[in-house]
Amino acid sequence: MNSDPDSCSTSSGNPSTSTARKSKLGSCEVCATQNAKYCCPRCEVKTCSLNCNRIHKFEVECDGQRDRTKFIPINKFTNLDLSSDYRLLEEVSRVLEVSKKGRPNLKFPLNARFLRLQKEAMKRHVTLRFLPKTFVRHKNNSSWFNIEKKIIEWHVDWIFVNSGNFKISETRVSENARLSSVLHKYLIKQENSECQEKLQYYQAADLPGVKVLLKAEQKSGKKFYEMDPTYTLKECLRNKLIIEHPTIHLVLRDQASFYNIIDSDDDEDSKKELKKQLKSGQEVINKIIQRSEKDEGFYESLKNLLFISEYSDDDD
Repeated sequence: MNSDPDSCSTSSGNPSTSTARKSKLGSCEVCATQNAKYCCPRCEVKTCSLNCNRIHKFEVECDGQRDRTKFIPINKFTNLDLSSDYRLLEEVSRVLEVSKKGRPNLKFPLNARFLRLQKEAMKRHVTLRFLPKTFVRHKNNSSWFNIEKKIIEWHVDWIFVNSGNFKISETRVSENARLSSVLHKYLIKQENSECQEKLQYYQAADLPGVKVLLKAEQKSGKKFYEMDPTYTLKECLRNKLIIEHPTIHLVLRDQASFYNIIDSDDDEDSKKELKKQLKSGQEVINKIIQRSEKDEGFYESLKNLLFISEYSDDDD
């Protein structure tokens, strides 16, 4: 019976298959007692069963999804990887197109307080824009228009740059308040020990040794407008773009050279210059049109160019 060839081949086949599998995947990296049967597409951990696979996902917080952006050496790059990368790029392009088409519909409604605030800011030549309501900056914005006093009371974030960007949020700052008077309370000794430690350098420099900067929103690079502390907040914000509320950076004067400070007057001059260039360009176009209307030869050549071709009946 031992000489039966079928029984011999069957008995010798299982060990060889098991050995081949063991040599290919090795032992299970979770229990280390069984031969591995599965390889995680994401972290390439070898497991032998569903239970071990679940344990590995829990321990390393793996979702089991293949990382399509993972780096693959060129010597291991296959046609399958190329196809996967191509599909990924197609998906990214599709998402971008959908995002562009749907962008006009992403407007979010403002409540009555912010609508009134935006309207009043526009009257003061301030362009006020808001972030979506889920943003923390929008949630923390306490700015409002005081109907009784007929003034805007701003939420202002003061950033003390040279104290590790220490931030103090102040609510209901009157637009008629001078910056010097608002800042005065931070440039004297503080009762809070933490604030005192943070502001001691500014207190030593006092207001003449501090530059007050307003970030120029939606401009390339980090640019700032310098604010005159003797002016009111209303005067300083005129002709400026504000997102949610003013964020004002306070920089020690000897460190201000590291900031790109622009003049609001220069900003207005650049807009006027652009309008002037557009106007002059339109004037040149109008002159060309007027000159062409007087030139009959121009119209004749234009007619020949547009209406006569090698297939025209006029050639007969």
